Amino acid sequence: MQSNTLHQTQPTLSTLIFSRRPTRQFTLVLLIGLVFAVPGRSSGSDWSLADQEHFLQTASVIREEPVSSGLTKSRKAILSDGRRTHAAHIQTVDIYMPLFRGTDGSEEQEFKDSWKFNVAAYRLAKLLRLTDMVPVSVARVVDQKPAAVTWWVDDVLMDERKRVAENTTPPDAVRWRDQMDSIRTFDQLIYNMDRSRENLLIGTDWRVFMIDHTRAFRKWSTLRNPAAITQCRPDLLRALKALTRSAVSRELDPYLTEDEISAIMARRDLIVDLLNSHARR
Repeated sequence: MQSNTLHQTQPTLSTLIFSRRPTRQFTLVLLIGLVFAVPGRSSGSDWSLADQEHFLQTASVIREEPVSSGLTKSRKAILSDGRRTHAAHIQTVDIYMPLFRGTDGSEEQEFKDSWKFNVAAYRLAKLLRLTDMVPVSVARVVDQKPAAVTWWVDDVLMDERKRVAENTTPPDAVRWRDQMDSIRTFDQLIYNMDRSRENLLIGTDWRVFMIDHTRAFRKWSTLRNPAAITQCRPDLLRALKALTRSAVSRELDPYLTEDEISAIMARRDLIVDLLNSHARR
C-alpha cells in the first residue's frame, strides 16, 4: 500500500485507514439524516464540552428510534433538560468472544465490541486535545442498561463513503490532509478494528468527526498498521509525547483493563518513534 496517498493532489482517503477487518454482523442505517420533529432543538455550537457532558448524563430521554439492526441495537434518542433539546446516539453493546470469525473469513482473537470503548475514546481524545474530531460520549444507565450516550453530530454534510463515491474534493487540501493524519494516528493508538468510511462524518464546514469506537482498544502492544503512521500535526505529536500512564489510567480506568491501558502506552511509544523517524528523513 502507498503510505502517502493523502499527500497527493487527489485527496481521497488512504486505504491504510480501511485495512481488512472482521465484517460487522449488522448494518448501521439512518446514522446520518434521521430527523426528529422536536421543538426547541438546540445546535451544539454554543455548548462547552462540560455542558454537553452534563446534558448527556442528566437530560431526560424523551424519544428513541433504532438506527441499526443486529446485535448492537444502536439507537438515536432525543434528550431534553427542560430548556434545551438535542439528539444523542445510545449504544449498549458489550460482547466478548475468545475467537471471532467474520463473514469474510477473517478471524480475531480476544474479540470485544463494547459501549465502554466509545467513552474511552472520547476521554483519550480529551487528553490529546482531539475533541474537535471525537464527539462527547459519557457513561449512563439507559433503560436499565449501562450505555455510552454520545453527542449526535450536528450539520453533517455527508460521510466519507458518500464523498468517495461521488468523488467530491475537499475545499482545503492541507486541512483535509491534517485531519486524515490525525485519524490515522488516533486509530493506530487505540487499535481501532472498525474504521469504516461510514464512521467518518463530514460537517458542512468540512470538519471530520470520528464516531463509533466500540471495536477499538485491543490489548496488543503492536500497531495494527505501522505503515499508516507517516506524519501528524505538531500539536498532536506534542500531546502524544506528554501522555502519561497516570493520566490515561485516571481517565480510562473505569472502561479499560490494565492490559488495554498498557497497550495504549506501548503503541504511543511506537507511534512517536515512527513520527520522529519520518521527521529526520
